[in-house]
Amino acid sequence: MTTTTPTTADAPQARRATFRDESPHRVTFGGVVRAEWIKLTSVRSIGWAIAIAVVITAGFGALAAFATLATAPEGAIEQGLLSDIPVAALGTSGMLVSQLVFAILGVIVITGEYGSGQIRSSLTAVPRRLPVLGAKALVVGVATFVASAVSLAIGIAATIGIAVGYGIPIDDMGLDASVAFTVLGGAVYLALLTVFALGVGALVRSGAGGIAIALGVLLVLPVVVGLVPFEWVQEASPYLLPNSGMTISMPGAEVGGDFWRALAVTAAWPTAALLGAAAALTKRDA
Repeated sequence: MTTTTPTTADAPQARRATFRDESPHRVTFGGVVRAEWIKLTSVRSIGWAIAIAVVITAGFGALAAFATLATAPEGAIEQGLLSDIPVAALGTSGMLVSQLVFAILGVIVITGEYGSGQIRSSLTAVPRRLPVLGAKALVVGVATFVASAVSLAIGIAATIGIAVGYGIPIDDMGLDASVAFTVLGGAVYLALLTVFALGVGALVRSGAGGIAIALGVLLVLPVVVGLVPFEWVQEASPYLLPNSGMTISMPGAEVGGDFWRALAVTAAWPTAALLGAAAALTKRDA
């Protein structure tokens, strides 16, 4: 009986055939999303960051309402002078602080993997790379949207409870459909902000550098623009990320030209950051 011995040239083909036979599964975007969700929910520091952001968003709103009513002039509540208290404005005031936590969260979600070397395993499992970035942005964006919406709703509810406790009737608080719209707008802003920070972190690959850039955009850039005494610079102020984000989450905001412009500007910031991160991810080694 004659047997055929495979030559050296046939070995690579045999290995490829064996790999195809033993690995029938294909990497899908849904699978990448599930993997990123598992990573997001299994890292303790990220869970703590989300919890802190929720507490700050809801807690600062309640604290603002309590401080406003507790320091009101004597007899002001009984005379109805505070009957038009801006419940939605006070309940969402925690965003001014929690936006910093969400920005830090977005950075550490990606830079933590670069620091631990986990990113190499992720990119080995998904060689095309871009699905990893897209899935991570989707998971982080949805998670922060839900967390911020819940925390804003809790903050407004706590504000209503505190106001009722001080004797202000609910009918005098101006509660209408705009309150729900405020919660939705605030959640959209905080989610897009977190995705922007994620893109910055993926671009610079440094936790300290990414946090510095993200906080600089939120805190330093608006101050610098406000100090430059040129009209064309002042006209650029609405196009800054924190300014446009607060516009779409402003209590009583009406859906019109300014709102859609602010929404487009808010979405443009994370889009630009993700495009830069995608270019860097495909051209640089992990």
